[in-house]
Amino acid sequence: MATITRRNFMKWSSIAASATALSGFTSTALANGQAYDADIDAAKSGEWKVVPCYNNCSCDSSRCLLKCYFEDGVPLKIRSDEEGDDRIEMPQRRACLRGRAAIKDKLSPMRLKYPMKRKSWSPDNPHGELRGIDEWERISWDEALDYVAAEIKKCLEKYGPHSMLSCTEMSLRNCTWDAVYSLFNYLGAMTNVHGEISWGAWNAPASYMTGAENNLAAPDALTFSKTKLHIMFGNNWAVNKSGLAPYQMQYAKEQGAHMIFIDPWFNRTAQAFADEWIPILPGTDGALALGIAYHQIEKGLFNQKYLDKYCIGFDADHMPEGADAKDNFKDYVLGTYTGEPRTPEWAETVCGVPATKIRELAEEIAKEEHVGFFGGMSTTKHPAGEQFAQAMYTLAFMHGTVGREGSYVSWQGLCDSGISSMAAEGACMGGGDIYPDKPEPLPQHYPTRVNSCLDVRNPGNEDWAMLDMSTQWQEILDGEYGNDKWPGGKRKIDVHLIHNGGVNDRLNAMPNVNAGIKAWRKMDFIFTEDIVFSTSAQYSDIVLPAASLWEKMPMAWTYAHDIVYWNEPAMDPLYESKPETWIADELSRRLGIDPKKVNALTESERAYVSLAGSKVMVDAKTGDMGNMFTITQTDLDDMGVEGTPQEGQCTLSEFKERGFFTPHREFGDALMNVPYKNYYDDPEGNPVGTESGKFEIYCSKLADMVSAYGYTELSPIAKWQTRDDYGANARNQEYPLVMWTPHSLARAHGAFRFTPSLREAFPQSCFMSQVDADARGIKSGDKVLMTSRCGKVLRLAQVMPGIIPGAVALNDGGKVNIDKETGIDLGGCPNVLQDPPASGEGYACWTGTLIQVEKYEGPLELGPDKEAPFILPVGIEE
Repeated sequence: MATITRRNFMKWSSIAASATALSGFTSTALANGQAYDADIDAAKSGEWKVVPCYNNCSCDSSRCLLKCYFEDGVPLKIRSDEEGDDRIEMPQRRACLRGRAAIKDKLSPMRLKYPMKRKSWSPDNPHGELRGIDEWERISWDEALDYVAAEIKKCLEKYGPHSMLSCTEMSLRNCTWDAVYSLFNYLGAMTNVHGEISWGAWNAPASYMTGAENNLAAPDALTFSKTKLHIMFGNNWAVNKSGLAPYQMQYAKEQGAHMIFIDPWFNRTAQAFADEWIPILPGTDGALALGIAYHQIEKGLFNQKYLDKYCIGFDADHMPEGADAKDNFKDYVLGTYTGEPRTPEWAETVCGVPATKIRELAEEIAKEEHVGFFGGMSTTKHPAGEQFAQAMYTLAFMHGTVGREGSYVSWQGLCDSGISSMAAEGACMGGGDIYPDKPEPLPQHYPTRVNSCLDVRNPGNEDWAMLDMSTQWQEILDGEYGNDKWPGGKRKIDVHLIHNGGVNDRLNAMPNVNAGIKAWRKMDFIFTEDIVFSTSAQYSDIVLPAASLWEKMPMAWTYAHDIVYWNEPAMDPLYESKPETWIADELSRRLGIDPKKVNALTESERAYVSLAGSKVMVDAKTGDMGNMFTITQTDLDDMGVEGTPQEGQCTLSEFKERGFFTPHREFGDALMNVPYKNYYDDPEGNPVGTESGKFEIYCSKLADMVSAYGYTELSPIAKWQTRDDYGANARNQEYPLVMWTPHSLARAHGAFRFTPSLREAFPQSCFMSQVDADARGIKSGDKVLMTSRCGKVLRLAQVMPGIIPGAVALNDGGKVNIDKETGIDLGGCPNVLQDPPASGEGYACWTGTLIQVEKYEGPLELGPDKEAPFILPVGIEE
């Protein structure tokens, strides 16, 4: 691969050759270097446009507003939300550093310019062994699409539909929908993936223990401010969410909130807001929770009346019918029948938190009236991670205030999504009631957790060829998937073609990259559509340049409960890039398929569906929903669509000019979310959606469902459950450190990975404790070799006092850059090191990889991230 440094980027980029575009790389500064004053009016020759800040912060939450100044179609300056008086009820939607670097992201030197073919690839001989290191040549769109269509047709005819794996996303609501994925669905039940890579094990326990349809049931920002003690397990919202989250936490602090952060390191959010930081080994929060529960049970510091009234399974007298009374939570914690009490002293040996601190924390929780429990997603990304989720929910129920204002138990974050008070509906599918004669864009194989374990376990259901997200590359190499506990055992699989799209760099983003490279190199054909020259593109045969979100897809969209955003093309697609809908249409024609069978709506029709389908609560007392937008016949004519005029709360012109719509908020309004309030106020009249109608500390349905997948035998109550080969408890002489992969302000997963300013500000370092560094003779800035059982990564060390000894952090999202001589990754991708087992419903156990870190004395050079070259395709002439 060719490389390009920041210094010679201007020579490479045709955009940067223009004087106006050059100033675009200052993002928030003027061309003369002076700070940009947001009150300065735009020059008459230019225009401010609303642009989306799509960066997938913490799995779809915390979207912010961006406004970009364009001259002659070139983005030059960024500003964020400046409206209103910025109070907590109606806050400004200010972007973080990532959003403010969006121009540099959209004009990245890594942008794909035109279709390319790997030089050594041909339809008769793929030369797969050269993927990742081969040279490239520029080809036309017609050539590229002809190649792709021919290979798809050949693979279908020779091997059948399950020989194809489509690695992409299927979410119009998040604006990541790739119509090429729909094409593969139309061609037949292709091989896909199941499991969960982001949420960990939270989904099932939250749903089955509480019966909540919205398993993210959490307070909104206004309700959050009512809580006096927040117990934050593994939360780092200032980085993971940024945007509004720090403002909301600061307001809560101003109202007297006390915040305790339990985390392996003194993260940025804890630095800003923690009253106390409790360091803990990654993946051991469940042991801490059980130690807290023991002390509270021992001292009677729990609410027995609440447990009797609202819960089942806490003690022997309140077990569900048919369950063994000895299997209750209280007796398990006390060790009544096992002889293994889960005392604070036992918990200390597992999690590293002193027993005295565990007892202090247990008492502090018990004495406070308004307590909230939040669990970060990474805290359950380890084998049997459901057990910590069960334990945290049980602790909240023991406190006896869930359902009251000021008390909560949840995960991920504040009430960002899932609440029906606002919604941009209809955009996800083909049109619903608005266009009833139009088919949906075939979403039946959405790559996420499987709705029913029977779908993947049923040997007669051949439509479900579902690889596990954690182990998919090894399953392709082995030619079989599933596990021995499935009826009939593992199933055979034979993949020959891989498609990567939807801005989803699957090879870089999934565990065990080295196995992935082997799997990709054995394929007959691989093609990728992407915005940038990603790792997946680098290891493909044909690469197609896709348009960015600033260049396509007009629509109203949301992933928040109190705001809907507008997106429309703000500039022409750069170079020869095309929207995925256009690519899918062209491939469909070449395959003899009516494009409307794959992509049912035009972009204008989809925009109309999103607008007409957007609803807002219009009556706070009844909760009745009404139209969000007024749509006139003139609006319909301007969009060029058929439809029905309607009255709403906001005109389309106002919405598009402002860029978002949000209702007026005040304390006490109907949007204030107090999870489970109706159940707390009237448990008989408003039972929760569990089988018992109560909160289930003992939840047999959860245990049965998870165990049926065959990856984990789960207990109905929270227990301490580990594996001998993975996680902090399995550390050994060869691999004495446990690694976890927190998010970074340099990126949001893979987004913004190629933004120079962010790479400079937040380098991809090996973060380690002073204790572990001293034992190895390592100082900050030293080159260190990180080694696991499946790969090696070279990084610069960053030694910190605020990390618990025995643990090492490497931020997620680093790009793979394998040195072909040594096999060492120079890009800092943690997935080179990670090879986690599947657990629960098939989620990835990111937290718990065992590694060794040593001072590197070898020949490889590694400078600061800000000086690291970009990997670009070799052989392309400008």
